[in-house]
Amino acid sequence: MNGAVRPRVLIVGGGYTGVCLAVQLVRQSTQPLDITLIEPRAQLGQGMAYSTTDPDHRLNAPTYVHTVIPQDAWHFTRWCQAKGLNRHDPQALHADGARYMRRSDFARYLAETLQSHAQGAVNGCRIMHCQDQALDAQRTSSGWRLTTRGGQILQADMLLLATGNPPLRLPAPFAVNWRDHPAVIENGLDTQRLKRIPRDARVLVLGGGLTARDALATLLGQGHAGPLVVMSRRGLMPKPQGPVLPVLEKIDLPGVLDQLPGGVLMDRLANPVPDFLKQAGPAPTVRALLRALRQRIGQVSAEGVGWTVPFDELRDGLWQLWPQLSSMQKQRFFQRLRVWYDVHRFRSVPQTDTTVQKALVAGQLQFWAGQVQAVTQSSSGPGLQLGLSLKLGGGRQFSAEVFDAVVNCTGLDTAAGLAENPLLQDLSAQGHLRLDDARMGLAVDTQCCALNAAGLAQVDLRVLGPATLGTFGDPIGAMFIGGHVVRTVPDMLQVLHGS
Repeated sequence: MNGAVRPRVLIVGGGYTGVCLAVQLVRQSTQPLDITLIEPRAQLGQGMAYSTTDPDHRLNAPTYVHTVIPQDAWHFTRWCQAKGLNRHDPQALHADGARYMRRSDFARYLAETLQSHAQGAVNGCRIMHCQDQALDAQRTSSGWRLTTRGGQILQADMLLLATGNPPLRLPAPFAVNWRDHPAVIENGLDTQRLKRIPRDARVLVLGGGLTARDALATLLGQGHAGPLVVMSRRGLMPKPQGPVLPVLEKIDLPGVLDQLPGGVLMDRLANPVPDFLKQAGPAPTVRALLRALRQRIGQVSAEGVGWTVPFDELRDGLWQLWPQLSSMQKQRFFQRLRVWYDVHRFRSVPQTDTTVQKALVAGQLQFWAGQVQAVTQSSSGPGLQLGLSLKLGGGRQFSAEVFDAVVNCTGLDTAAGLAENPLLQDLSAQGHLRLDDARMGLAVDTQCCALNAAGLAQVDLRVLGPATLGTFGDPIGAMFIGGHVVRTVPDMLQVLHGS
């Protein structure tokens, strides 16, 4: 790098990915570093996922999956015990022994863990928070020169992009004329607006994934009594969480936690691709991988094992399998199979699933397969009249329906979100960033080095998190983001320290 005594690292984004990067840089570096996280929020660690304060919004996986130190899978679990959360939040405990904590508590854990590393770094590393928005960046002879919206100018030897998930955006035909309508809520995670919906309102939720589950948890948690309709193109619902590690049933017993192996998460990600997936060959197709998965599910079912075990083996190894797919096969996956993958991959937390199932049984909640074709103002009230194309049986039927409120929970469009970020726009215009071959995110190499317009890897510009969707196939979720961070930080440090 530039030969500075203290190499400077700028991390753009202060959500989970950014915090994990800062913590791992401190933990793994043998020399001092100056690390600055650029994040507009006052509290680091929140991001979009963990900024909610709704107590009904819980982590979608047990505590051992959600850790900022993947080398120690039980770090967050011990923190919860030390804070007394197991006593104060008894609803977190599921019957199988797993705990699904509130997302706001995980945000507090991230902030406190980051603070402890900032204050107690024995290697002289410093962590700072620039509460601002990154606007543009220029490559210099010694690294990077970044400007914030507030006019601050920051210098860095390495620039790390951890911009997280893009904000939710309304799909057509709402996007142009109806964004500001009082009956339309663009962000389904906006709990304040959700709480202002009248209890007897007829509500349409657009999208059927976990964001929709969060919106339903908020509405039903505050006693919503009106009819609820969740509509997605295929009308699918996330699968419920399956069996977890057997040891979780004994996790609260004295001494058990101290005896558990800390590297369970990293071991899962580092495991070789399972043999049943190798049947697809060195140049696999999506169809061949699906066939191999189905065969494996059939085999283990005969042994009394559920589908989640082979599916999770596919999920854990996908980052290694994905580069073997051709661009055509990657696009085919996103176009045809991603929605099916997602409902099995992103499973519903048991507490929320119970709430949703009760509403379904009571007839208050319905799931529809369809699309919005037209939007007009309702003649009978402040709501909207929607022209819907509904999939019924083997065909489609047009229906005009009136809703008092529409809540957008459609899936995150990573590529579209990149275009709305001023820093990413600027870097793309300069040729420092380009879309991946599947056009689902930013192109990076195996060490998360950003590929420029010429396809060359830039060791001083890295991208981590959801923006690498097209490169790794499934980089979403704390477990996988943390795994990529731990795996790539040694290479970053080698560049920074010139060794």
